[in-house]
Amino acid sequence: MLLHPIVPPIKSLNYKRLLYCLLVVIVSLNQAWAQKFQIPSIETFISDTLNIDVIQDSSLDPSSSPITVIDSRILDGSILGIRQTKKYRYIPVDQYLALDQSLSDLFQAQFVQDSLDLAGTLHLSKLILWTDNSSIKQKGLCLSAYTTFYDSLDQPVSDWIWEMRVKREKKEADTLYLGRVVQEFAREQSRVISEKDFNSEFYPHLFRRQLMTWSEIIYFSDGFGVNAHFRLDFPPDQESKWMRGSPGLFYRQSDNHESIAIGGKDQQWFQRLSPQWITQFSGTYRFGFNNFERGHFTHLDYYNVFYINLSAQASIEYRPVYHNGLYGGLGVYAGYNILPTVIPETEIGLFLRIGVLLP
Repeated sequence: MLLHPIVPPIKSLNYKRLLYCLLVVIVSLNQAWAQKFQIPSIETFISDTLNIDVIQDSSLDPSSSPITVIDSRILDGSILGIRQTKKYRYIPVDQYLALDQSLSDLFQAQFVQDSLDLAGTLHLSKLILWTDNSSIKQKGLCLSAYTTFYDSLDQPVSDWIWEMRVKREKKEADTLYLGRVVQEFAREQSRVISEKDFNSEFYPHLFRRQLMTWSEIIYFSDGFGVNAHFRLDFPPDQESKWMRGSPGLFYRQSDNHESIAIGGKDQQWFQRLSPQWITQFSGTYRFGFNNFERGHFTHLDYYNVFYINLSAQASIEYRPVYHNGLYGGLGVYAGYNILPTVIPETEIGLFLRIGVLLP
């Protein structure tokens, strides 16, 4: 008879209790990982904020200004504007340019600092910050705005179309630079009010970018040319001098060849002579291609297929202040042809300009 050792009974395990403890550990770990690697909300992916500090005397009381500023823009009073930037280096988002105070308070504080004694209401209707790449000499940030001033009896006094450019210091941060731009705007607005630099005739159109398209029909001794332009920009009608830039499509036909080219952003300088007339001087370079009539040349090198041209124009133009519709002018064209080498290097022509301006 075999004898077996007596084995003590095994206690039954509490599987429910073990499962509960395991679940508590898993949940705790998940919470810790979620806090460490939290997924950003959808707002952080589609927007961002740049806080702008304006250096100003904190003792100034905006409420003591004799001029009340009403900000009628669609943006919140402390938002200077909205621009596009990239978040996490790759994601394009809208960036809100937020001032450390409302735009109205900033202007009224400037009026207090400058001791303005003229009472009334200033309406800030439009303010747009944009990058101007059209003109070589004015390339960079531009502030375009529209303001109106009414006296204490709520009678219209003046309006102003603003086009401001402030030179940026080397390696200057956006927060400091934008603060200087808006502060310069407030100073200039205060200056024109204190000096009573008023415009008696208000801008009659909705303040926005105006559409301009025009063509110059150029008459040469051996043919003709057409130079077509298209541009969207803010109205410069209250300026005595201004600059612009726009590309042009150029076509030239002579007795023995024709050329088509694109202008490299024609640089245009304007000066107003009277409420009806302006002068314009412009210069540009062009690159394009040529086509030659058969039988006129015995040999053509391959590089003569290209068209490279430098040109300048001077004209007088009928374009009244705050104009809407057709306008025109007359001028002189002078060109220098680098390529092709088988046509005259210099050419002179007279042109007729016809355009349409739609505010």
